[in-house]
Amino acid sequence: MVLGTKSVAYPTRHRGYFRRGFLRYRHVPRDHPGGEAAIALETACALLDAADGCMGVLSDGAFRGTHRDIIARRGRLLINKQHKGARPRYIRTLTHPHCAHELWSKNGRVHERVFLDNGTNTLLPAPVRKLERRRSAHTHRWYHLLAIPCPRGPHEHREPVGITTAPGEREAGHSDTEQGFHRAEHLLQIPDATRTHQNLYGGREDSESGFSQLDRSLWNRRVIAFGAEAQSLVILGFMLARNATSHARYTEDPTYADADAETTDDTGQSPAR
Repeated sequence: MVLGTKSVAYPTRHRGYFRRGFLRYRHVPRDHPGGEAAIALETACALLDAADGCMGVLSDGAFRGTHRDIIARRGRLLINKQHKGARPRYIRTLTHPHCAHELWSKNGRVHERVFLDNGTNTLLPAPVRKLERRRSAHTHRWYHLLAIPCPRGPHEHREPVGITTAPGEREAGHSDTEQGFHRAEHLLQIPDATRTHQNLYGGREDSESGFSQLDRSLWNRRVIAFGAEAQSLVILGFMLARNATSHARYTEDPTYADADAETTDDTGQSPAR
């Protein structure tokens, strides 16, 4: 058993060396309603409201559909992995004059149910042509523009993602809540197993390097203080030091020329640092 305080921090970095900055930090009080996820969401929303040009947040599995919904309505992206407990859910059936296509959710994206020659069926991911964002008077909407395969030619279909509509946001009886479908829980803006997700989610793992530096800066890798306030002071001191280093590097090289130092090896992968 390990006893201690819990905290939430949001770092970011530019390519190159000594370019990491910590943007927000919050202590997570014991028995706080919603726990770590609630504090992380409040911190993320405050950061998004203050950081012009920030496209979104990379997070771990602590964020679920309810948290995705809040950030998506702000017009931002929340990129994390779909939790394993989400089972496939029926969405709708697209009916055309000579064909019909049954759509389901699986692994955070839209799939089509297809029947095989042996009498069984399986779910195949529907190709996503584009992620669209539309803005209304008070909120944003997100859609996947799908190309549903068909022997008679692909069908274009626009499926809402990332937001669970409530009564009053759609026609009576057609909102996600009334139909019992938690859309934000089952359909991600950028699903797993896509190239975009694979390219972006590495930033979440990279943040662990900053926390590892914090551990190595402490004697015996333990916070040298007791109590939430004293420990927060130690952590904030480390973050300010890292931000000062990054600011000094920016003053020396505001064009980020050192980012070109990140070359690839014979396998096309970035070398370990």
